[in-house]
Amino acid sequence: MLSIRSLLPLALFALALPGRAQICPELGPIQVHTGAGTITCPCFVANEEAGTVFTGIPAGDFPIEITKIGIGWGSQSGGALPTVEDSINIYGAGLPNPAAGGTLYSFGAPQMTDGFVNEFNVENQAPGGGAVVITSQPFTVTLRFFNANNTPPYGPSMVEDGNGITPGRNVVRAIGFPFNGWYDAQSLGVSGDWVLYIKYKANCGTGGGNPGVAYCFGDGTGAACPCDPGQAGGLGEGCANSTGNGGRIEASGTPSVANDTLVLHLSHLPATAAAIIFQGTLQQNGGNGSQLNDGLLCVNGSIIRLGTKNSVAGASDWGFGIAGDPLVSVRGAIPAVGGTRHYQGWYRNSASFCTPATSNYTNGWSVTWTP
Repeated sequence: MLSIRSLLPLALFALALPGRAQICPELGPIQVHTGAGTITCPCFVANEEAGTVFTGIPAGDFPIEITKIGIGWGSQSGGALPTVEDSINIYGAGLPNPAAGGTLYSFGAPQMTDGFVNEFNVENQAPGGGAVVITSQPFTVTLRFFNANNTPPYGPSMVEDGNGITPGRNVVRAIGFPFNGWYDAQSLGVSGDWVLYIKYKANCGTGGGNPGVAYCFGDGTGAACPCDPGQAGGLGEGCANSTGNGGRIEASGTPSVANDTLVLHLSHLPATAAAIIFQGTLQQNGGNGSQLNDGLLCVNGSIIRLGTKNSVAGASDWGFGIAGDPLVSVRGAIPAVGGTRHYQGWYRNSASFCTPATSNYTNGWSVTWTP
């Protein structure tokens, strides 16, 4: 059975921590859509499909293990009863024919709840209880319909974000006259990106996955948090914020100046918090951090601010393959010979919590760059 959670939950991450066993962190959500999703498409019949083509995941992360799939679902009037649809499918190719790459995985009978992004836990749901492993991209994730919603009273269906559609990244599998087969959803008049995301674990072996080392935790192993006792974050997190979680930073990809695919990931922040990632040449206080605002400052030395973003569901990604982002090595001015740099996230937390300050920090993350 697939487990299901509604709304956009915060991802739960496991870190490779000093003195602890290395575990691949859960990354994401990875998505094409940019809005919450308010537009439904009452246009599908049984066995038709709608979904997203995934590209741009750092090459060094492969093979990846998909852990969760989220699908936006809604009706025009709202409040429809839950429905059980045919299946969630993963195909080994993108357009023009995702099925040309074969059906890699199929998860039957997902129950969809109206008005939510329904998140399904597919970790270890491959045949025999194995991992859901994808070795290359592009690949496509779809929902196959069991219930028709193209006639009154128009049942719930896939939701799109209404912010404009990304060519080549949204698919529809149509059945019957005059359309039959796979189509770019844009060519059928869909106006936005399907609200669909994945979360995954990167390859932790050589050449990918979890580069670097986490340090400077608000979990009691480093300096005390400003409002301790009682403000400690979870294992490997920064000091707790108003959500009850501690902010996290981690990385995936390859930290090579000549072949930079590094992505820095922030998570466990307030839902839409503004965040900054910065880079330093030294660890603060021997890696234990020092109290500042509602958290611990972990980075010192020559500081470079890498950028500012607003979080989505308490998370954001920075670097390779992220639209509008420079490479981390370029923005951080990493010399051609490489070197070790330290990263941390600052984020806004204006809710009444802890000190009168309105900001907090993640843990720290150290990366050794190669040429």
